[in-house]
Amino acid sequence: MKTILVVDDKRVQLKTLRRGLRTKGYQVVEAISGKEALDHLVKNNKIDIVLTDYAMPEMNGIELLQKIRENNKTIPVIIMTAYGDKGLVIKAMHHQCNGFIEKPFNMDELLEEINNILIR
Repeated sequence: MKTILVVDDKRVQLKTLRRGLRTKGYQVVEAISGKEALDHLVKNNKIDIVLTDYAMPEMNGIELLQKIRENNKTIPVIIMTAYGDKGLVIKAMHHQCNGFIEKPFNMDELLEEINNILIR
């Protein structure tokens, strides 16, 4: 069973994603901030994928990605964003982001993105 670290500053979003991913057989670890996500990654080496929101206070998704890449070059990272900004995508890819999903999305679209990354 794969474990996904879901990072979002909105508790409702965390709850929705947790529920949807668990029904599809994933274990879910939640973080309400980039700092909490980094703490989970240090403590839990069984996380298979990081799914993070872009727009968060204190540390956005790109900054979190950069911090993750300082210590882990291989863990897949997917950024969720409501901003269709090509510059954001380019910057994320420059920092070895593995995938993007634009909000709003449904669970099937998210699962397709996750499966594509796991296949690679």
